[in-house]
Amino acid sequence: MMKPMRCQVCGEVYLGEQVPDRCPFCGAAGRQMVHAAEWIDYDKLDLDQGDLEKCRTALGFEISNWTFYKCCVNKAGNIFNQAIFKRLAKQEMEHAEVLARMMGEEMPAFTEESCPDNDKEKFEEAHLREHRAIKYYLESASAARHPRVKEVFRALSEIETEHLQISNVYK
Repeated sequence: MMKPMRCQVCGEVYLGEQVPDRCPFCGAAGRQMVHAAEWIDYDKLDLDQGDLEKCRTALGFEISNWTFYKCCVNKAGNIFNQAIFKRLAKQEMEHAEVLARMMGEEMPAFTEESCPDNDKEKFEEAHLREHRAIKYYLESASAARHPRVKEVFRALSEIETEHLQISNVYK
């Protein structure tokens, strides 16, 4: 029997018979998937200036990574790599939306980013970007004051760790 579940990180709804291993939208661990009736809508948070700045910086990373991966999708050397970049782009956009919602802000305008021509270099840059994000999220989760910011940053660090593993395709 299909059951509606929601991701406690991104809020997206998943219909299935079992809890998935990962949120199919943002990539959060399956433990973040709850039955829809148990889901908590955090929406806009009352953030102090420090947490607000941490979220703005994180939003900048996520938008930058999203546009980078979109470029990679369009310039991928094969359909396998294109599929990887497409999934990463979708998850980074989902993360950006979560951060904007937490701050109660609209998604910022963004510009196109360039990416290397060959896939090996694309994955090398992806590796650097994901490593930077993990480091930032772990440090910011420790320093954050709001419990929801801590929770989301820890979840994002786990997701970005999986992205880091994916970016090791050419290593």
